[in-house]
Amino acid sequence: MTNIGDYLLAEVILWFIYATIIIVAIVMVWSVVRSLRNRTDSIAESNRVPRRKIAYGVAITTLLFLTIACLAGSSTPIIINGISYTDRFWLKTTDGLITVSLIMMVVAACFVAYGLSGINRRIHQKK
Repeated sequence: MTNIGDYLLAEVILWFIYATIIIVAIVMVWSVVRSLRNRTDSIAESNRVPRRKIAYGVAITTLLFLTIACLAGSSTPIIINGISYTDRFWLKTTDGLITVSLIMMVVAACFVAYGLSGINRRIHQKK
């Protein structure tokens, strides 16, 4: 038999998690919009680095990856500690977040390797 206090505490923690997710999403959207609006044209491309294009590209690519991964994520029920989890939304969301984080780490590692290789500098020196 379970204690009613455990159930109430679990409900409080779940609502706290929901509130945190909503607050983080709002702050994220506000931060992206603010950073993209506050860029001036002089800062948009400094040292021949197209900062505005990179910022838009990263934001759009991240949202696109998250959307595709969450829609294509698996919703097959899982059993953890003898409890079957069947909530389709959370199964797809967690699968999508795990997939996107792995993809983004691989993409970041590829860009770091490209930056360290010096290929871009060698191409510009030949001209």
